[in-house]
Order: sequence, then structure tokens, then C-alpha cells
Amino acid sequence: MFAPIRRQQRILILFLIAADILSVPLSLLVTWYIRTSWLSGLLPGFTHTIGTYLHTIPVLFLLWTASWWSTGMYVQSFQQGAFPGLARRIRAVFYLAVSIMAASYLVKIDYSRIMLLIFLVISQPVNILFRKVFSSIAGRVAPIKESPSTIVLGSGEFAERVITSLRKFPEPRHRIKGVLVEQAGAVEDICGIKVIGEARDLPRLIESLSIDEVFFASGSMNRTDMLKIVNSVQKEDVVFMLVTDLFEIAAGVGDLSSISRMPVVEIGSSGKGTFSDLTKRIMDLVLSPFLIISLAPLMGIVWVILALSGKGSPIFKQTRVGRYGREFTLYKFRTMKPEANEYEVAPVASDDPRVTGTGKLLRKTSLDELPQLFNVLRGHMSMVGPRPEMDFIVQDYNAWQRRRLDVKPGITGLWQIMGRKDLPLHENLEYDFYYMRNQSVMLDLAILARTVVTVLKGRGAY
Repeated sequence: MFAPIRRQQRILILFLIAADILSVPLSLLVTWYIRTSWLSGLLPGFTHTIGTYLHTIPVLFLLWTASWWSTGMYVQSFQQGAFPGLARRIRAVFYLAVSIMAASYLVKIDYSRIMLLIFLVISQPVNILFRKVFSSIAGRVAPIKESPSTIVLGSGEFAERVITSLRKFPEPRHRIKGVLVEQAGAVEDICGIKVIGEARDLPRLIESLSIDEVFFASGSMNRTDMLKIVNSVQKEDVVFMLVTDLFEIAAGVGDLSSISRMPVVEIGSSGKGTFSDLTKRIMDLVLSPFLIISLAPLMGIVWVILALSGKGSPIFKQTRVGRYGREFTLYKFRTMKPEANEYEVAPVASDDPRVTGTGKLLRKTSLDELPQLFNVLRGHMSMVGPRPEMDFIVQDYNAWQRRRLDVKPGITGLWQIMGRKDLPLHENLEYDFYYMRNQSVMLDLAILARTVVTVLKGRGAY
């Protein structure tokens, strides 16, 4: 997925959403006709009314849009061949099927599985047809007359391969505005493209040259330096691409693209927008009350045990820094002795004398985090996001680290499933920034699933 010209991309997205809006009810009506007419004599009796399914159209559309969005179905792709689009559609259909079954379970209505199967099959050719028509209309309304403005950051073989590969792309080709090198004075041009500055000049040049896309093609620059550069850019619709190795692919850190069979990972654009915030909030409002009700007996038992221990209030309250630097009161089950300073650095070893006996078990199993579900319900936190930090830690953030406050903190996050407290602070921040630039509903669900496994193993929890 490469950076489009943003105005045309936004218009295309609107038309694709319109195509999807029409696809859902039409596919559902065709499904109903097939089930009640063609298959009525072949399958067991069917007692549902059409109203039962018509009422699901708004939910179906939300689940459809979330599945399509999370798999890149609303992003224009310049990849050649049919396979990339087919692979994304297969993933989107799988996500849609799973989310429909989960929603059906939550509302306790036994919808027909045959209807679901027919709907998933029928809806795809209908959707492909509508999308083709509406994409054609979008191309007439806002034709793409120019290609993305691109900067290549790097030197040596990586940079040469990127420039050579970009030149092989069909029209509209990338307009390479220049190359930025790690250190000045190394070379004056690479493959005929002029060196226009150093890596530190990127934020300024992105604005002055109206850059849409940046390729990191450096063999010497480490991930921390790259993240500092990415998060120093204020322009929200810039896409950053990383020419990578098989490590990132195996680790599943992002969607894999290819330029001349060279692996490229999209780091992501920083602006996720209102739609992403809305879908994330909906997921929080669905999951948090469900978990609160489901885990209420367990939380009640923990509360009673802590109350009987006589070591302070069972619920520990602490001021933390949330989104945009706003402070909020975080809730946890008490795990430390009442005389411990509540704003000291959290325990980093299993034998910390401040932690009570019961507290060790709660921290090891992460049961102490359960009251934060109420923070999620109130909107202070999300199920998934960066770790909510204390004010004295945030005060030491530099400019790029403060970008971490652009999203809501979460009960869990990439830092938790990848290493938890075994990782130093700066590596936690790297995971947080990767999440911020790639967050989606499916990534959140994957992190939540991995969190369960990590908690059961008790890895990195003190």
C-alpha cells in the first residue's frame, strides 16, 4: 500500500463506503430470497421473519466497514496483479464472519448459519460489482492526475534498490523529490536523484515539498532513530515505508507490500481520524461492561480478601496522565503496603518488599488490573493502548515521546504482550509508537488474545 494523493483518496473512500452501504441490504435481501424460495424444500423449516434480519442491517454495516477498514480495503493500492486484493478480501470476509458470530452470541439470538453462509458468498460478487462502478465514478469526480511525492531516506544499496524499483512502477509513478542521507557529505546523488539534506531535515522538507510518502532505506539507522524521525513529523497524512528484512515479516509487524519483490512494511500514517476513534470506543463499550459483569464474582472475592487483610483500602486510587495530558484517577486492587509511597517507580523485581503477599499473586496474574475496566467504561482508558504513566515520568518526556499522549492509555498493549516489565522504558515507547501508527480493531483483538496467553504464563509481571 503506497501513499495516494490524499484528496482523491478521501473521495474514493466515500464512494467505496457508499458501495458497501448498498451491498449489505441488497445481499441480505437476495440471501433471504434464496433461503426461503430456492432452498425452502431442501432444508429444515425456517421460522424467522424477514424483519428479524432487516433489523441487523445497521450492525452488519458497522461490522462490514470495520472488517474492510482493518484489512486495507479502503486504501488504494498500486501493487500489480490480482493477488494482493484477493488476499485482503479473504481476510476481510473471515473477520466479518467471526465478528457476526460474536455479535450473534452477545445478543443471544440464534440466527441461521445457512443464512450467514449464503450472505457471505452472495455479498462478495455484489460488493465487487458495486465497488467497480463506484470507483469508476470516483475516478471521474476526482481523477488522479499526479503521483505521490516521495522522499527516500538512506544511502547505499538499499536506497539504490528503492529508487530503481520505484522507477519501474506503471503510471502514475512516484515523484522522487530527493534523497536524505544519514550523514552529510557522503554522496551528492544516488541513481541520479539529488541528495537534498540529512535525516534531521525531514520534518521541514515534508512541509516545504508537500511530501506524501517517505521510504526508509537505511542499513545503518536503528529503529529508535527512525521512530524519533517519524514522530517529529507534524503532517498527519504522510505514509512511512520501511524497506525491511524477514524479521519484521515473521514478527507480523505490519502489512507487507512489495516493490520489485523487495519486502516493504508500511509503518502507518499518524492520523487515524474520527472513524477509528468511534469504532475503538464502540469496542470498549461492548467489552468493558461484558467483562465487568462476567468477572464480578471474581472481583468480589478479591475485594473481600483484601478487605479482611486489613492493609488499607482494597481499591487503590492513583492519578495518572491520559490522552492529551489530561489527568484521571486510575483504579487498581491494592497490592502494596499502605505505607509505601504511591508515586514511586513500580516494582521491577518479584521480591520487592513493598508488595504484600496477596499483592504478589494479584500482580503475577494481573488481577490487580481488573478495576481499570471501570476506567474504560468511563472513557478515561481503552482496552488496548499505551501504558498510563504517572506525572513525574511524563514530565521527563521529550517532544517526540509526548506524542504518546495522542491516544488513550490502555489496560494492555504491545508492551505487555512483547515483554512487559522485562523491557526497558525506551523499548516500551517503541512498541507504543508502532501501535499508535497501526492501530485497528483487528490489531486490538489480536493484542487482547495475546494478553490472555501472556497473563497465563505470568511473564514479566512483578
